[in-house]
Amino acid sequence: MAESPLKRLLVQASHYSAASLLATVSGLISFPLLTRIFSVADYGVMNLVSVTLAVTVALGKVGLQHSIIRYQTEIRSGKGKFTAAQVHATALIGMSVTGLGATLILVAGARWVPTSWLGDSRLRQLFTIAGLVVLIQVVESALLNFLRADQETSLFMKYQVAKKYLGLALILFAVFVVSKTLTAFYSALLVSEALAVAWLALLFIRRDDSPPFSPRDFSRPLYLELLGFGIPMMIGYEMSGIVLATGDRYVIHGTIGATQLGLYSAAYNLCQYVQSIFIASVGQAVMPLYLQMWDQKGVEETTAFIGRSLRTYILFGAPVIAGVAVVGPELLRSLAGNRYASAAVILPWVIAGMVVDGANSMLAAGLFIHRKTRHIMVVVLTSAALNLLLNLILVPRIGIMGAAIATLVSYVLASFALALAGRRLLPIKIPWATILRAGLASFAMYALLTRLVPGRHALTVGVRCLVGAPVYLLLVAAIDLDARALLVQARGRLWRWLFTPQSP
Repeated sequence: MAESPLKRLLVQASHYSAASLLATVSGLISFPLLTRIFSVADYGVMNLVSVTLAVTVALGKVGLQHSIIRYQTEIRSGKGKFTAAQVHATALIGMSVTGLGATLILVAGARWVPTSWLGDSRLRQLFTIAGLVVLIQVVESALLNFLRADQETSLFMKYQVAKKYLGLALILFAVFVVSKTLTAFYSALLVSEALAVAWLALLFIRRDDSPPFSPRDFSRPLYLELLGFGIPMMIGYEMSGIVLATGDRYVIHGTIGATQLGLYSAAYNLCQYVQSIFIASVGQAVMPLYLQMWDQKGVEETTAFIGRSLRTYILFGAPVIAGVAVVGPELLRSLAGNRYASAAVILPWVIAGMVVDGANSMLAAGLFIHRKTRHIMVVVLTSAALNLLLNLILVPRIGIMGAAIATLVSYVLASFALALAGRRLLPIKIPWATILRAGLASFAMYALLTRLVPGRHALTVGVRCLVGAPVYLLLVAAIDLDARALLVQARGRLWRWLFTPQSP
């Protein structure tokens, strides 16, 4: 019997989630160590470098990683006018050249920009090291997005986990054995990135279904098409998305200082760990699936699949917000230490923004399918500008809480705008009833858990997690038909796994 699309989504999302979970474990090992090795101000500088690295990598990719998903899916469906070898060669060569250009820009800028502009003399050297990472990450993005397009989620998962633990080992060796400095940290990052992408390239070439290609397969017409699709995505979706997600770091650093930036960054990073496990995995898995479904089965089945996926996402996303709100403060203290405790106030706002943003791959499906990347560019660019404006207004007045509020407001407005624009091309309805039911169950869970084992740090986190998950599942299954169906399916699979005899 053929596997249902929703089941494929859940399976592939589970691969991404498993990779993120195992990678997050490494982050939870390094997070408390780094927040104690480095000062709060150093932690703020580290995040400033990381944000700059993310922006430069996005410039280097020029959005071609999004083009890979769209064009590779067409080829797999037999509708592409170019060959797989042409797409592989054109994307890899094109992204390598632009990645090199972005590297040179960052390295040159780090050398020539006056120190007074940087605000910290160490940033010159740190930006230079980060610049060398740019080319590596751009090439890695090309390879990983070919794996995503081909739905090779298992290989994707293995690579991400291996890379994360290699990086963890080298970074811990660098800061504990070599030098407790940010220079040692980023040097170890550079080495781990280089080793990982070399291994990924070898895996990619040796795949059974990897098409043979050479530099002669580079196609100028295809490259122009990839750029036409990718550049608006780079400007409007990725770059603006990065500004929307991280522009507040520059405002905080410039208005209230590196120490406050360190507090904000620690809380934000904790939310990103949760995001990578429970939120980002759905977006990574769902887009290749509905693009393939659109090419093969048409509008009705695609719309129905995205609608079911969106309702399922909301059922999982709502308790994530409530869960972070109820365990986040104690978890932040346990991992980062009491000096970061004051940053816990921003956790619910930030994670709520991330959950809303995670639905965009489904809400704006019509725009992605019909390649309306300029519409996406306008919406996200406007939201990024609004985010910066709100930060400039709120941060000097109410500190890092202002940045968290600006994040949530900007994400909500961006999602509504994308949903309105996308539904003109593909009628995806916002499931308000599911949002209400999941919200009620999540709030009830939150109200119950706040009374359990208060102020006991790790013990509080453990008890509330163990109690909260079954409480939410029972509550939401009692009032939501989709949740009840998912719970019955999960119970059936568990029952078969436990009691079905295995063939010899």
